[in-house]
Amino acid sequence: MGAMKKRLILLFAMTGLACLAAVGCSNKKIDTNKVRVAFQSASSDTKDCLEQGLRAIDQSNYVAAVKPLKMLAYRVKLDKDQRVILEDTIAKVEARAAKQK
Repeated sequence: MGAMKKRLILLFAMTGLACLAAVGCSNKKIDTNKVRVAFQSASSDTKDCLEQGLRAIDQSNYVAAVKPLKMLAYRVKLDKDQRVILEDTIAKVEARAAKQK
């Protein structure tokens, strides 16, 4: 009887974790405003490149958003907060772009 209880508890725990993972990985919209705020002090060239990628995200065209965001990540000197936000955004965009292809 004790082994059966342990299995049930484990089953419920695993089911709960699977539900949490599904909720955490749901198709929430990428917060482009958060990215824009982080780059307010950037140069106009940087903002132009950023806007190209963010407009594509806003239009749910994730494939088109990857290139300008990656270009920005490799060509522009970023502070720590900008780098973290940009890398997170690129990861989310690439995941969604893979589904669009």
